[in-house]
Amino acid sequence: MRIRWGVAAFAMLAATSCAGFPTGPDAEIVVRDVHFAPVDVTVPVGGTVRWTFDDGGVLHHVGSEGEFDSGITPDGSFEHTFTTPGVYEYHCSVHRYMTGTVTVTG
Repeated sequence: MRIRWGVAAFAMLAATSCAGFPTGPDAEIVVRDVHFAPVDVTVPVGGTVRWTFDDGGVLHHVGSEGEFDSGITPDGSFEHTFTTPGVYEYHCSVHRYMTGTVTVTG
């Protein structure tokens, strides 16, 4: 009896994961110690990148001119979904030396 229930629960979980429910970002960049980690990520077209601000209240910003802009924030997170292949350079306007790239593959 336990085995059947376990198999049924697994099948239900697998079906739910494939039914279009969000599964999280394709890449995550943590903003901590006045740095991006990792600096460079690669995602497929349609992929989402999440920047998580975890720097003890220090103000940060993530932006790529004409593409996306997180606004200046001390905490929380920002996500952007990339719809066109290419290499997108991003930076923190508060700390100009903080830079990175998102490569979007076709």
